[in-house]
Amino acid sequence: MASIHKVTGKPNWFCAFYNPEGFRRFRTTGTDNAKIARTICVNVERASILARDNKLSNEKGLKLIRDTCASIEETHGKLAANRAHDILKSYVEEFVKIAGGELESYTVRSWLDSWLASRTDTSKATQLEYRRAKDLFLKFLGTRADRPLTTLQPKQLDDFKIELAKRVAPSTVNKAIKIMKAAFNNAVAKRQLEFSPAEHVTTIEVEDSNRRPFTDEELKKLLAAADAEWQTMILTAYYTGLRLGDCANLTWRSVELHEGTINIQTEKTGRRQILPIADPLNRHLAKLAGDNPDAPLCPALFGKTTPTLSNQFYDVMAKAGLVEKRSHKGTGKGRDAKRETGHVSFHSLRYNTTSALKSSGVSDSVAMDIVGHETASVSRNYTVIDDAAKRAAINRLPDITK
Repeated sequence: MASIHKVTGKPNWFCAFYNPEGFRRFRTTGTDNAKIARTICVNVERASILARDNKLSNEKGLKLIRDTCASIEETHGKLAANRAHDILKSYVEEFVKIAGGELESYTVRSWLDSWLASRTDTSKATQLEYRRAKDLFLKFLGTRADRPLTTLQPKQLDDFKIELAKRVAPSTVNKAIKIMKAAFNNAVAKRQLEFSPAEHVTTIEVEDSNRRPFTDEELKKLLAAADAEWQTMILTAYYTGLRLGDCANLTWRSVELHEGTINIQTEKTGRRQILPIADPLNRHLAKLAGDNPDAPLCPALFGKTTPTLSNQFYDVMAKAGLVEKRSHKGTGKGRDAKRETGHVSFHSLRYNTTSALKSSGVSDSVAMDIVGHETASVSRNYTVIDDAAKRAAINRLPDITK
């Protein structure tokens, strides 16, 4: 039976126990508190017996550590529990190896890194969002990010939400919380956690942004103020509903002028779309087409980050007199600072596409298919929108080049 002992000249208690191979061992408990030392020693012996009987799985080892530390925290506080965690982990890790396995445990940081690396099924844009949320949370935690995953508490997620809400838009906060929920739910599914610390963290209310499409007059001013590449961006977005990054990264390989289609896999959704090219856009692109299929439609904008493109488009809107000019000098607040949002942006062109299609009598399902949204009715009824229907819809859009 395991027992604790004092050693002359040593402040901490030592635990005497038999390891899984039957050898007598005498090792520190890492504490000078007799009650904590006894709790640790009893559970060291329990882990040793499980390993001896080939029953100490990774899951059981982690659970034994969690339960023991939870008991210690309840009576002696978090600091004592954290110290006990490190001692117990070293024992359990050794016993699992003796039993022929390997203890797989994580810190908060290593779990989030591992989870993110496993999300190969998502688009590049989604992975960037995941990485951004992960980095924000780890930055908030500071040194606590390198504590065991099992020590993470719901309050830390709540505090993260409150702190983040001071600096960024509500939609950004809610997106970060949603990502954290997914990461820690996965930890529960992989039996690294018994419950998700983000489970009951609520989102915050998002005020109506009042985003709107551009008016016909504003579109004319935009095109007049834009240089050649931004004219291409504006026309492409208006006549296809494509997002900012997708427009900027289009190459001539995706533009099939002879077929009158744009064939693209969108960055955000990973969905493959074949979009009819409206006549005004076709005429515009035909003037630009070259012989290199890998050349971008907009060379100066190709590969730029979304924030960079957004800032450049804001300058186009300012030149057109649609928004106030702003300085690009640093404010000292950093890139995480909350930014003011306007009522129009490049995304407004998607609103234009949808509104114009619906105003011309196109059905919701066809309009949503063109702009890359999947409505509940489309999903439920497995509606397939044929190319003829989409082309007929696209051809109803007004010619904004005149």
